[in-house]
Amino acid sequence: MNHFDSLSQVHQELQSGSWSQCALKGSVKLPTNLIQPRIARITRIRLFLHPSGFVNCALYGIIRFYVLAEKCLGHEYVGNLLVMFGIASILLAAPFVLTQRNFRRILAYSSIDHAGIMVAALGFGGKLGALGAMLHMVFHAVTKSLLFFCAGNVQQHFGTPHFRKVTGAIHTLPITGGLFLLGTVAVTGTPPFSIFQSEFTALSAALAADRQWSAALFIAGVVTIFAGFLVHVSKLSLGTPREGHVRGSECPWKLSGMLVVAVLIVGLGCVLPEPLYPLIQNAARMIGGLQ
Repeated sequence: MNHFDSLSQVHQELQSGSWSQCALKGSVKLPTNLIQPRIARITRIRLFLHPSGFVNCALYGIIRFYVLAEKCLGHEYVGNLLVMFGIASILLAAPFVLTQRNFRRILAYSSIDHAGIMVAALGFGGKLGALGAMLHMVFHAVTKSLLFFCAGNVQQHFGTPHFRKVTGAIHTLPITGGLFLLGTVAVTGTPPFSIFQSEFTALSAALAADRQWSAALFIAGVVTIFAGFLVHVSKLSLGTPREGHVRGSECPWKLSGMLVVAVLIVGLGCVLPEPLYPLIQNAARMIGGLQ
């Protein structure tokens, strides 16, 4: 079989629905990513790997398939599919974040939201879409890691992952509580933190592609999740401590790792290092976003 026959076979498979099945199963993790909230039982190291590796590995597989599908079917069909499922993931996560009672599950639903942002940015296309997706993969991996570490420390101290039983963490665990609030502000896309930059780039890609309705739904979902996430974590960190909760000692070696990640989060919000940005640009160029 020559190369032209191989390409024709791939084209037929894509048209028959294989691409749609891939999008349903992995691209935006809808509905299969509903299993992510079960990470509440996963160990500390695997919690770090979840945002840093698992989500990005899934997106890497999607991007590889996206490049092939775009060549065979054109960007319009593939882009519409990615945007549809990406926006759906963002909107799906919003009500769960608003009504969530478990602070480790809320991080998992936040990952659904951010996976949707990455895939939607890829679907918007153009140099801004590809660049936004690549930037968001990097920024989300760094920021979400800090939140998982903080959630683990809080649960170990209070003995529960439920919001109703944990208030005023900043009074009992000053450094962990403060870092939890810092990570929340950063992961929800508050300027000047780095995730705001990648989300703004993705939104610019939507407007540049003349997708006003998609941009409006994108904004609605992101703003809703921002409000819900911030309300929950502000009560957890800044509320009045429950009676009987005394100030605890924080492990220095745990705090050292968390502080390193916090410095990276703040630093990436101020400047993108020269060795890193060319790598991100090259990645965007490889998937066809930069000409």
